[in-house]
Amino acid sequence: MAERDPETSFWRYEMRPVDMIHEPDVVQETATGYMDLMAFKRTSFRFQSCQRYRVGGVEKAAFETFKQTGVYELAQDDPRLLRQRTQLSGGRVLQRVQLVVPPLSDYLRFAFVYFDHFARAGEDLRILDVSKMDSDGLPNHDFVLLDDEIVIKFRHSSEDGSVIGRELMTNADLARFRGYRDRALELAVPFGEYQERG
Repeated sequence: MAERDPETSFWRYEMRPVDMIHEPDVVQETATGYMDLMAFKRTSFRFQSCQRYRVGGVEKAAFETFKQTGVYELAQDDPRLLRQRTQLSGGRVLQRVQLVVPPLSDYLRFAFVYFDHFARAGEDLRILDVSKMDSDGLPNHDFVLLDDEIVIKFRHSSEDGSVIGRELMTNADLARFRGYRDRALELAVPFGEYQERG
């Protein structure tokens, strides 16, 4: 059953633990359900450890062009930016740490174009460069911590970065994941500062 959350304006569905393998195309086609799963009321923290993620749909051509030209223009009405503006309304906090293992992958160079837009629009987006900071004690998988109480663990294919599973961790050790968040935020530098350092 679905109902609209009055505080976030997102639709919320009854959530059950998810621990199954998804075909990548199925994951792409269920974006609405994914965004409902990612809804939050106060805070959202995302830890990203992969150096590449699957690029599909309309973005695939842009990625190929970027690899050849180094140019990627992001429209101000891009759905991701519009969604972020909604998420940041009402004093909500959106944080993300991207772990980086030099040299930068083509994907991350591409992603940094929209990271720049996200950071300028208010997301607390930071980079943890493992060649400069010790990332020991952090997980080797992506996760999201919502409102300090909901943990979603992501599994990715090592071949192309496709999401092959998302697990809503109903019995997560919240103190451990809050610790991961705090350590990652402490070690990482703001995206703008990272860009200036080159």
